[in-house]
Amino acid sequence: MQNSEYFKQSAVLSVVALALLVAGVVVGSMAFPVTSQEQFEIIYALESYTRNLGAAEPAIRLILFLDSIFILAYIGAISFAIIGFASRNLPVAWFAGLGILAVMGLDIWENILIVISLDLVKFGETVSAQTMAQQALISSFKWQISAITLFALSFLLPGKRLAEFLLVWGTRLGLAIAAPLFVFNPFELRPIGSLLILASMSGGFILLAIVMWQNRNQPANEEKTAGE
Repeated sequence: MQNSEYFKQSAVLSVVALALLVAGVVVGSMAFPVTSQEQFEIIYALESYTRNLGAAEPAIRLILFLDSIFILAYIGAISFAIIGFASRNLPVAWFAGLGILAVMGLDIWENILIVISLDLVKFGETVSAQTMAQQALISSFKWQISAITLFALSFLLPGKRLAEFLLVWGTRLGLAIAAPLFVFNPFELRPIGSLLILASMSGGFILLAIVMWQNRNQPANEEKTAGE
């Protein structure tokens, strides 16, 4: 497959990922009470955690279904981008590629654990503190590794056009700021971190689609300095 095909596939999958991301947010916003995965990725009172899981049915299952397809879309969009630009910096491409695979694995594990917890609550069981802590641990690793992976990816991307420049600095700083805010909750800023994560991902997929489409005619042997 030529670079042009990698870029086209990345652009298309970026749009698909964005659509699935928006769909998940819409489903959660229309639910009563409003729900999201993020409320089950942190630690708080076990009784409230269990009650919220029960109240999130059936919306949270649909969100997890959409997220499972979203995983396929983002792994394809980002992987094709990495492959297409790999000649710019091969060690960085390998690092980012392994990083996004790790994120995918953690994301799948996270979803499965939430579903197991949902099933336990459905049959009248209580989620244990150990399960809640494990969920938070997996999610924390996912967000932190995502931030590191995108930071590395930013050094692989071109930066001449406006969309490229915005994508480079968005991937470099977006989750690098948002993920620690969500994971570590400094000054009780976790809700801000959650919103920044959503904004970073949404904007990132829009810009990635634009950049990949702009580069679709780049010759396979064309090499540039990263960040140019």
